[in-house]
Amino acid sequence: MNQIVDYFHKKLSARISSWVLLSVTILFVAALVVMFRFSHNTIERESLDKAQQMLNGKVLSINNQLHKVEVAANNMRWNVEQHLDNPDAMTTYSEQMVQSNPDIIACAIAFEPDYYKEKERLYMTYTYRTHEYSDEVLMTHDPSIIQPDVFCSIPYTEVNWYFVPKQNNAAHWVRPHTQNDSINSTIISYCMPIHDKQGNIVGVLSADVSIERLSRIILDTKPFPNSYCTMLGSLGSYIIHPDNTKVYHKMLRDVAKEEPDERVSELAESILAGESGCRLVQLSGKDCYVLYKPLTKRNWSVCIVCPESDIFSANRQLLFYMVFITLAGILLICICCFYFVKRQMKPLNMLAQSAQHITQGDFSATIPSTARVDEIGILQNNFGAMQASLSRHVQQINQLSIILKERNEELGTIHAQVQEADNMKMKLIHKIADKMILPIKEIESVVTELDGNHTNLQKEDIRTMSEAMMTHTKTITDLLDQMLGIPKKKKTS
Repeated sequence: MNQIVDYFHKKLSARISSWVLLSVTILFVAALVVMFRFSHNTIERESLDKAQQMLNGKVLSINNQLHKVEVAANNMRWNVEQHLDNPDAMTTYSEQMVQSNPDIIACAIAFEPDYYKEKERLYMTYTYRTHEYSDEVLMTHDPSIIQPDVFCSIPYTEVNWYFVPKQNNAAHWVRPHTQNDSINSTIISYCMPIHDKQGNIVGVLSADVSIERLSRIILDTKPFPNSYCTMLGSLGSYIIHPDNTKVYHKMLRDVAKEEPDERVSELAESILAGESGCRLVQLSGKDCYVLYKPLTKRNWSVCIVCPESDIFSANRQLLFYMVFITLAGILLICICCFYFVKRQMKPLNMLAQSAQHITQGDFSATIPSTARVDEIGILQNNFGAMQASLSRHVQQINQLSIILKERNEELGTIHAQVQEADNMKMKLIHKIADKMILPIKEIESVVTELDGNHTNLQKEDIRTMSEAMMTHTKTITDLLDQMLGIPKKKKTS
């Protein structure tokens, strides 16, 4: 770790590259967050709009299909009510109902017990299509023969499709079997009471629609791979669901109680209230968007359940690509930045090495000129000019030093000669001075004698002493002239 810190501390290129890389990374991350948030909201909105459009389309399709059944049943009921006096015509009407309406797989026209005295006590006619898309039909007065899974041996007066519309005196979509059995019906029935001319209920007309056909419309609704669609009855029972164990055996409120998320209960109450909307809830531990809408004029609802993971799978994939591209871009920028900065800093490294050599006294290294016109190019050219100028000055100083050294050597020689001459001169002076002592003493002796005995001396003696003094004086003068190097003057003739 310390080595890395030292490296960044010593390398300007590393510090510049790291700061550039840090700035770019911050910008990339900020852009990534903004783009991800924007794409998240956009994908959520578009995905839910797509699911809502699909839900609206399916609701419209089911409404249209059920509406066609309702219209056909209403028309056929009018015919039946107009010909109640002809019980044998009921078989014809039942057959026409099935053959003229491909959406209807069965039709039952049943009457009150003993309504037709000449017939059986419980008289009904039942027409059943052998296959959903087949034109072949079976007709019977005992539906338990061709539909044992639905009718069994239960009197039709005790099953839903008969007593519910009779009890309410209104048309209803109902399950065809009794409330207490566990039969999973493969059909749902649109049932309406039959009235005589006095308005009394004398029977019930039932038109059956295949659950399998509706299931294909509902279950094929998959806006996303793991999404699914369901259809709920008026009390919240599952009419169509991908999980067959819930069909007719699970109620929406029961499922809501099993979920820990309180929002599921609120969703269930909203669906049962006939509302439409979209809610985010947690189902089986997964966050899901539930879009729901009621069928027109019916107490049924259609729901589309879309796992949140499916909705945002494309967003996560986009995020993965964005992160990969960002990391690749940062790595590429890092490589290019280090290479470019190192390349740009190369002249500065060369100048630093040259400056180090100059501080060590080496002025011989030349700095090449460059054609770059930026700050580094100007610095390199100016530093090269400065180094060349310093080299020239150093060479001149070296030359002057050599000359000065030679001059010093010459001066030393001359100084030695002068010193030697001074020594010889001093010796000569001492020698001359020694020679001057005797004449000086002689003169001193003459002066002393003259001073002490000049009254007693004869004239001749005085002249002799004066001549002796002159002789000694001349000797001293000659010695002084010799010492001072004053050449003697030639006597004038």
